[in-house]
Formats: sequence, C-alpha cells, structure tokens
Amino acid sequence: MELFQIILLSIIQGLTEFLPVSSSGHLILAPMVFNFEDQGLALDAILHLGTLLAIIIFFRKDLKDLAIGLFDRKSKVHHLAWCIILASFPAGLVGLFGEGWIEANLRGPTFVGCNLLFWSFIFVGADRYNSKSTNPTAELNQLSLQKVLFIGFAQAIALLPGTSRSGITIAAGLFTNLSHTSATRFSFLLGTPIIFAAGMHKLLQFITQPPSEQTYSNLHMLLGLGISFLVGLFAIQLLLKIVARVGLLPFIIYRIILAGGILLYY
Repeated sequence: MELFQIILLSIIQGLTEFLPVSSSGHLILAPMVFNFEDQGLALDAILHLGTLLAIIIFFRKDLKDLAIGLFDRKSKVHHLAWCIILASFPAGLVGLFGEGWIEANLRGPTFVGCNLLFWSFIFVGADRYNSKSTNPTAELNQLSLQKVLFIGFAQAIALLPGTSRSGITIAAGLFTNLSHTSATRFSFLLGTPIIFAAGMHKLLQFITQPPSEQTYSNLHMLLGLGISFLVGLFAIQLLLKIVARVGLLPFIIYRIILAGGILLYY
C-alpha cells in the first residue's frame, strides 16, 4: 500500500500543481477516498520539490533571464522581474500568517467542493471576458505594476483549498487582457517563488520536527520525486497546449463534475 500511495500522490501532485483543478483539494480528498494514512512532511516536501524542478527545467531560459534582469536595469525584463517579486508577497504573507488557520478550519470536503464550484464560475467569466477582447496582449513586459499586483493578490486567494493557484492566476491574467498563452506562462513564472517557498517551508518543518520513525524508505522518496517531476513536466506542456486551443473550458467542466461528486458523496 505504501508504494501505491506514493505513486498515486506523486501523480496527483505533479498534475494538479499546474492544472487549474486545485492540488490542495485533490491531496485532501485522496486520503479520504483511499483511506491513506497521513503522508507526512517528508513526502510533502519531496513532492513539492519534484514539481519545483519541473517548472525550473521547463522555464529555465525565462527564469535565467528574469534572475539576471533583477540586477540589470537595461534588461527588457527588469521591470517584469521586480513585478514578479513584489506580486509574490501577498501569497507569501497569507501563507505565513494564515496557513495554520486554513489548515485547521478549511480543509473539509464540503468547503473544497463549494470552492471548486464557486471559482469555476469565475473562470467561465474570465474566459468570456477575454474572448470579447479585440487585441489581447502577448507581451508580459507590457504589464503594469497594478495589473501584476492584481494577479499577485489573486494568487493569495489560491491558498484556500479548492481554488487552484494556476487557475486563479490565469483567470486574473485574462481579466487584465493577457492572451490565454501569456496568462498561462505568467502564472507559471509567478508561481515559481511560491512553489519554492512552500517546498522549503515543508522541508524546514521536517528538519526541525523530524518524525520518531521513518515512514518511507529513501528509495520510496526518490520514486516520489521522480514521478512528481516527470508528471509535472507533462502537466505544464498539456496546460499550455489546451489553454492555447480551447481556453479553460475542459478544466472548468472537470471542476464542476468533481465538485458535484464531492458534495453529493460527503
């Protein structure tokens, strides 16, 4: 059962970290459905590290340019790089001060189902709003600080289980007149600092509060890392292709079906 649990949770983490269907919602529901024991901080940290590696590898050129652009005023991405840093603060602050309360009060299946449903309708509105735009921009460097901060505050809401970080930031990007492809790419770039911070936070918790006994072997942990990394790479490519062709509609339909199933079952 341990091997099956690791494989399933790794696939869920790799897919739902990037697809707009809520990773936290799925990781809350999977143990309930399959009667898993809590996977623990070590596996949580490893799975987050796997998806972090996926986004770093896939967007390595963009991230390298942004890192250089932070300190090079002549760089064409200097403004964008600092905007991403500033836009990461809202989610970071909410996570730092509100994560404990959210974990204790908002991880029930009913809240997850209702939140999946509510934000699905917001995503429909974003898709329709953007489809009416005659000239959506494909240039991330044209984003103003106000628009970037709007997307950054939207990212902070994603800490509520059932929301989806990628979904709400893509939707916010669509509302700011970004094209579907640009909104999706920006969602990934903006999410990198948060995914990194979440992984390091879980790793630090594990180091400072090690379990009394090791739940999984090192081989199991390595397997989880590899699967979440490979599935994460696949999910990034899949999302970019689907959103460019048909927008968020397939994910909205899935979210509504999932929300209905959760609310009926629980």
